[in-house]
Amino acid sequence: MEKKMTSDEARFELLQLLGEAGREQSGLLPYLEELEKKCKRLEDENRKYRDAAARRASSAASMNSRLKDALRE
Repeated sequence: MEKKMTSDEARFELLQLLGEAGREQSGLLPYLEELEKKCKRLEDENRKYRDAAARRASSAASMNSRLKDALRE
């Protein structure tokens, strides 16, 4: 199984490559940081929506059982 690279390792490797190429002032690092922020924000939003959907589903299930109880009486 291949080891997953951390963002610090990727940043260090990119700095090494840019240094070897003589292009230390590349705009890739700020772009990479912006992508990491966007990814984190999307993960947080996804978690929030997943939790909200789970709460709605459990709420709907309980309402359904209350309706069934009322119909039985």
